[in-house]
Amino acid sequence: MNNFMMNNMPAFIEKEIQTITDIVKPQLKKSSRYLLIAIPLLAISFTNLILLLIVGGWNMDNMLYLALYALMGAVGIALYKESKHVKKEMQQISMEHIIERINKSEHMNDYAKNQYVQNIKAKPKFGFHTFLTFLTEEDQRKQRIMEN
Repeated sequence: MNNFMMNNMPAFIEKEIQTITDIVKPQLKKSSRYLLIAIPLLAISFTNLILLLIVGGWNMDNMLYLALYALMGAVGIALYKESKHVKKEMQQISMEHIIERINKSEHMNDYAKNQYVQNIKAKPKFGFHTFLTFLTEEDQRKQRIMEN
C-alpha cells in the first residue's frame, strides 16, 4: 500500500486496508493494463481519423487507413469499457470483503453489525468511511474489554 496514504493511520486500520488491497490487486493490475493500452489506441486512432478525413476526405485511397484507424478506435473503446467494468468488479469485491469482515467481528453486537452493513448497502460511496468508523469502534470495544 502507498505509504503516503498510510500516514497517521492506526495499525488496525492499516492492516485491514492492506488486506483489501491484497484482495483487489489482481483486478487493479488488469484494469491498469487495459487503460494503458486503450488510451494510446484511442488517441492515435482519433487523431489520425480526423486528420485523414480533413486532409484526404472519403476517397478510395484512404479507405484502408480509415478502416484501420476505426478498428484501432473500436478496440481502444472496448478496452476502456472493460477497464471500467473491472473497476466496478473491484468495488464489489471490496464491499463484499468489508461486509464479511463486519459480520465476522466478535467484539460488536449483532445490532451494531447490522447497522453498519445496512449503512454500507444504503450508501456504497461512503462504504469505506463507514468501514473505518466500524474498525475504530471495534478497536475501542476491544480496548475496553482488555482493561476489564
